Amino acid sequence: MRERFRALDPYLLVPILVLMFMGTLTIFSASRGTVQSSIWLKQSLWNLIGFALMLFVSRVRPSRIFNWSAGFYILGLLLLLAVLVPGIGKTIGGSRRWILIAGQTFQPSELMKWLALLFVAHRLGTKPPDYLRAADLLGITMLVVFPMLLVLKQPDLGMTLSFLPIFMLIPVIKGLRARWVALGLVAVSIFGVFAWQKVLKPYQKQRVLTFLNPNADLQGKGYQINQSRIAIGAGGFFGQGFTAGSQTQLNFLPVKTTDFVFSVWAEERGFLGVLMALGLFGMVLNRILEIGRAAKTHAETYFCIGAACLFGLHIFVNVGMVVGILPNKGIVLPFFSAGGSSTLSYFLGLGVIMGVHYRTKMK
Repeated sequence: MRERFRALDPYLLVPILVLMFMGTLTIFSASRGTVQSSIWLKQSLWNLIGFALMLFVSRVRPSRIFNWSAGFYILGLLLLLAVLVPGIGKTIGGSRRWILIAGQTFQPSELMKWLALLFVAHRLGTKPPDYLRAADLLGITMLVVFPMLLVLKQPDLGMTLSFLPIFMLIPVIKGLRARWVALGLVAVSIFGVFAWQKVLKPYQKQRVLTFLNPNADLQGKGYQINQSRIAIGAGGFFGQGFTAGSQTQLNFLPVKTTDFVFSVWAEERGFLGVLMALGLFGMVLNRILEIGRAAKTHAETYFCIGAACLFGLHIFVNVGMVVGILPNKGIVLPFFSAGGSSTLSYFLGLGVIMGVHYRTKMK
């Protein structure tokens, strides 16, 4: 057993464990006295299963995992297609994003973004960067776009956007040139206009309008952001204390175990607690990049960079959402938000990163 734990990097493991502990305490407080009062126990179980999964994956040679990445990618696509099949996909809140496995709901899109990153990193790593041509980059782009379209069909705009960090690998590899930036801005602008006219649902458009003017309807569309801001402001510098946040305990704060869980933490722990959490997240991102920098193969480096971008996007968007500087996209916060699918997916990616570190250290 001790040999198994040797594969884990303590500089990455310690901040993750601390964040998990903080997240579990926050979920306990947020669910206290509600119909979800036992959700913290369920999340603790998911954390234990995820930790075991990370431990197992970290002992598998990264080269073997990358060689299997095409099969994993195809499996992920099949699961996404299964979600869209009536009778298999489970509809909750008007969206069909889940499938039922052994009595538990599972969200394949959470897993798919990591499988897509794994396959893209493998494909990019098969050639030296200077030998990658436009056709190679186009093919790799389509590997990401196809699952994004399937997720958008569910519909789940927030999860669709969470695939975008994978595209960051292309400028990292080929260099950030002015023409790539210009083309990217033009493409985003065109897609933005098209999405507003043809893709976005009315409720998604309303989220954007609420973000632009959250005070227009404080008791309606702007209620969530308004209550989140009140909770964060009530936390002050030192916080109101564990299970003592008024907005949280009086149930003014919405979806407080998932999307707005960081608002609960900010209300109870204050500005100092927010700095502590963000500092720990920064340590995780920095260590992942350090492991990627020391990796022995291009594929391992690309995966670590992509993983840091994925984690970074979730942290930036979720925290930005709860303070009102970004629209509400339903993107969860790693190690804080309750959810089995997201927890297992994070630990799966971390298992690959731990494996990269272990093989690098052994060499």
